Amino acid sequence: MEDVLSTLKKYFADLLIIQYRGSKRNRALIEFLVDLIFANNLALEIKEKTVNIEESIGAQLDIVGQWVGIDRYYFKEIWTHPYLAFPNYSNIKNSDYSEWQGGFSTYTNFSDDNGGFLTYKSWASIRAKANKIGDEYFRKLIQLKVIKNSINHTCKNIDDAIWKWSEGHVYTTWNTMEIIYHYDSSYKDLIELAQFKNVLLKPTGCKISIEVITL
Repeated sequence: MEDVLSTLKKYFADLLIIQYRGSKRNRALIEFLVDLIFANNLALEIKEKTVNIEESIGAQLDIVGQWVGIDRYYFKEIWTHPYLAFPNYSNIKNSDYSEWQGGFSTYTNFSDDNGGFLTYKSWASIRAKANKIGDEYFRKLIQLKVIKNSINHTCKNIDDAIWKWSEGHVYTTWNTMEIIYHYDSSYKDLIELAQFKNVLLKPTGCKISIEVITL
């Protein structure tokens, strides 16, 4: 029991932000508080239930996300018609265009082509809906952010980490200064959210592309 108490004291004292962590008085206060509540075993319960990515839910999972640097919110762009777009080479190569990417009118569709140029005012009014990610997806994004925060970003490390994280549903390949995430359809929403939240792994300077696996 003394070993458990000693471990908990060190664990909670190490949670202090870095500028206070080295202070003997601050650490002594935290250790005293652990002693105070240990009789009811509350410290162990707090550690197991509120800092465990797998078991935390709701507001507890929000706190875990804050610790690793990610929140639940994302923005959804609600387009009402296509706008003029200059596609990337990958769009052209794979014929993978969004339904909202438009082109110039021609004489055949000039009278009924409902397109236009996107102005900043229109963009600001369209991109106005905030959404919250549910626990299931948020937990996976937190796991990915933990990996991003902690591993050495070599090709092999990333390949292995993504395969393990996705349980074989996502794999990565490489081009010159580019990493490509290949995912099956069940991971479409999760990979798009991960890209939006900037938690996909990549070496410094590399571009990220995502592609659905087609059978």
